[in-house]
Amino acid sequence: MENFEQAISLIESAGRILITCHVRPDGDGVGSIVALKNIIEKAARQNQRDCEVQLLLLSTASQVYQFLFAEPPRILEQDITQQQIDTGELDKFDLIIVVDTSATRQLKGIADYLKKREQKAGNNSVLIIDHHLSGDIKGNCRLINTKACAAAEIVYDLCQEANWPLDETSATALLAAIGTDTGWFRHENTGTRTFEISAALIKAGAQADKLYQKLYQNYPPERLRLVTLALETLELHAGGQLATMRITGEMLAQSGAKRAHIENIVNEPQQIGSVIAVLLFVELDDGGTRVSLRSKRLVDVNELARQFGGGGHARAAGITMELPIEEACPKIIDAMLTALKEY
Repeated sequence: MENFEQAISLIESAGRILITCHVRPDGDGVGSIVALKNIIEKAARQNQRDCEVQLLLLSTASQVYQFLFAEPPRILEQDITQQQIDTGELDKFDLIIVVDTSATRQLKGIADYLKKREQKAGNNSVLIIDHHLSGDIKGNCRLINTKACAAAEIVYDLCQEANWPLDETSATALLAAIGTDTGWFRHENTGTRTFEISAALIKAGAQADKLYQKLYQNYPPERLRLVTLALETLELHAGGQLATMRITGEMLAQSGAKRAHIENIVNEPQQIGSVIAVLLFVELDDGGTRVSLRSKRLVDVNELARQFGGGGHARAAGITMELPIEEACPKIIDAMLTALKEY
């Protein structure tokens, strides 16, 4: 409660606030920052207080989540340059709120600035809201709850503690965040409180059926073509316990799909009964590899990902490697097979 009180005080005393989240923002990141912006602005208006709130994305959000934005957010290297950040462009904000991460590796372009800002004597202007296990950016105030199903749960709790109004727009964004981070209430981070909060969000105006359609039944045909190509690379290891797939730049070109369409394809092999863990290797434009890791049970993929500089959750994590895909694959596959042998 003490940290909530400090966070509320920081927010309510700030005249200019910047809210951001991790690179490659997912549903929880986007939904949480959109809701938080709307909640803070509405509370300020009700209290007849001037407060400017801006969003900054460190990379473009998937088209799937664009409907959540009331207006286009600022994007690093499109609306603000790295040089501007390095020379103090963000100093004009009284408070910076970082949501759904506190890890340097996920805050490319802003991590160094945040570390310098939080270390200034007498400064109290970096607020962290996160539910992940790992993170090296401490901030000046931290709302960390690793038992929360999503960062959105912490945003909701903050809203309740502050007695800030929750309207349909904010409720929809928070339900999108919770729904995507729990696999629409299928993952083990789903608990009784997840449903209690979701019920409150629906009561506040969120429409679960329409939201699901926008998030999961609104893809272009190019994505289905990409799924087909990815499934053609499917390989099973360790008696069917491990499934691996690859997506290359050539496959993206062949299907006509965009990189944003890759999200959630990693979940496809989990339909196989014998599969415990899944690895999806994605070839990056710079020649490196992005690895998505999933686990139904037993294997802690966050622990495995951290061995290679990545991280996430016990059942969902990610790694970005400079190695080309043909070199990254055997390294991560061997590590996963070793992890599976331990159970």
